[in-house]
Amino acid sequence: MTETGNTLDKAGAIDVLVVDDDGDTIEELVEYMAKAGLTCRSAADGWAALRLLADGCKPGVVVTDLRMPEMDGMEFAERLSQFGDRERPEVIFVSGHAGFEDAVAAIRLGARDMLTKPIDAPKLVRAVKSAQLVRQLRRQPDLPAQLPPDAGAKAAKDLDPLERKRAALANLRTMRRTRARYFPSDLFSDPCWEMLLDLYDARLAGAEVTVTSLGAASGVPLTTALRRMDTLQGHGLIARVEDAGDKRRTIIRLTAPGFQAVESFFDTYLGRTGT
Repeated sequence: MTETGNTLDKAGAIDVLVVDDDGDTIEELVEYMAKAGLTCRSAADGWAALRLLADGCKPGVVVTDLRMPEMDGMEFAERLSQFGDRERPEVIFVSGHAGFEDAVAAIRLGARDMLTKPIDAPKLVRAVKSAQLVRQLRRQPDLPAQLPPDAGAKAAKDLDPLERKRAALANLRTMRRTRARYFPSDLFSDPCWEMLLDLYDARLAGAEVTVTSLGAASGVPLTTALRRMDTLQGHGLIARVEDAGDKRRTIIRLTAPGFQAVESFFDTYLGRTGT
């Protein structure tokens, strides 16, 4: 078991519980998140994770492998879904062999994301922070047990502008995953909008996005993703920048007009939804 990041409080509350049967993967994921200031503990399988929870460990987010012996990630997540709203952590799956059926099952279990191995560190941290924000909204202490339809919007109004925009991002991504349950994915195959959202999320989180990671996250073949990056660059919305620390990597960022365009979209979106 690993404990790292900031000091754990007496109640056992932590940011992330990492569950994976591969010790090297655990070490890698915990290192990524500790560098981002997140407190972490780890377990080698679902049963060990459940024992930690029974002993008082209270993670806000669980990052769990999909394929594990004894109890796989789906069964573990299903057990977590039986927790009450205030106790239930958000779930992010990681896998090197996830298929479409896995993604659908994950959505039905309420998972916030499914990341493919090898894991991109900035994307992992962004996914965890987005899940933390969703959980924060879900656990608003002053909301009644039976929430009215606009309760989420009212809760979001109490957040600062940055948190409101991150909450809106999380909602849009939840809508995307829900959409994938009912429609063929090729109906919504153009990655430009998803790329802009990923870059905007990275800008809010102060993270960098490489050409490779943006292409992988786009959900389309890399050659297609590269062509769409050229399109976005042609419209002056993104720019390629050489990574000063590693000349082999190219960083993708929103330009000032690109950032302002996405900002304006979210200002309008939040205004119309009343959040």
